Amino acid sequence: MLGLFHDYYTKLYGLPTAPDQTAPDTTQRFLRTHLRSKLTPHMRSSIEGPITAEELHEAIKRTPVGKTPGPDGFTLKYYKTCEKLLSRAWLASFNGLTEPASHLTPQSLSATITLIPKPDKDHALCANYRPISLLNQDVKLFAKVLALRLANHMRHLIHPDQTGFIPGREGRDNTTLAINLIHAAQRPGAGPTLLLSTDAEKAFDRVHWPFLFQTLHHMGFGPNALRWITALYDSPTARINLNGTLSPPFNIKNGTRQGCPLSPLLFALSLEPLLQAIRANPSIHGVGVGR
Repeated sequence: MLGLFHDYYTKLYGLPTAPDQTAPDTTQRFLRTHLRSKLTPHMRSSIEGPITAEELHEAIKRTPVGKTPGPDGFTLKYYKTCEKLLSRAWLASFNGLTEPASHLTPQSLSATITLIPKPDKDHALCANYRPISLLNQDVKLFAKVLALRLANHMRHLIHPDQTGFIPGREGRDNTTLAINLIHAAQRPGAGPTLLLSTDAEKAFDRVHWPFLFQTLHHMGFGPNALRWITALYDSPTARINLNGTLSPPFNIKNGTRQGCPLSPLLFALSLEPLLQAIRANPSIHGVGVGR
């Protein structure tokens, strides 16, 4: 069984891409045509500055205690206890990633994937488990600092239609909108209406990194922010944990890790160009209500 999961996730996280998907010119042309979200100069500078001890302390404070540690075994409690001793070294390491040829170590980027069965699914199929990446705590704190910075600007970059993972928005807002549209469709003279609900299979796991990074660049992220985010995706590896037994390691080449504080925000940003292209398509019309 462990071998089946290992083979499944090796393929899932090493998805081949079509030549036109990897062509930088194709992606740039799409983004120039459809993406309108841009950081202001002030927003850009607020993300670009050196990481501070205060930000690191805030990330530690906002991270829940009691979570399972990553492969190195160090828990958040250890980092909370030793924060004053380790803070200077952490900051030097994290801020040093803005220098050319600086990288996180392969050990830092390793993860253990725990599989959570999806409810009401056939658990004989590997696809019906949710992969949670147990990352090393120092990397999670680094990602948390970046997530806290980025969260301040998500509502500026992401259209109100997108509510998932955006601070100040809730998924039930879109549920209420859908209910209102259903009621509107039942009014006399409304005409035939179809409500279609779709679910992207393994959406987090299929994010194409070159497209993500070009999207961030097009949105106005500066060189420091791009290097910090790229460092988290510089040849990471993972092993499957099944009933206490670990699989051989395999490379991660696509996707945003479920378990990383930054992943939900990056996923929302990577989805926004498609949604803006749909909104701008003259063949796709909204539903008029209350006219």
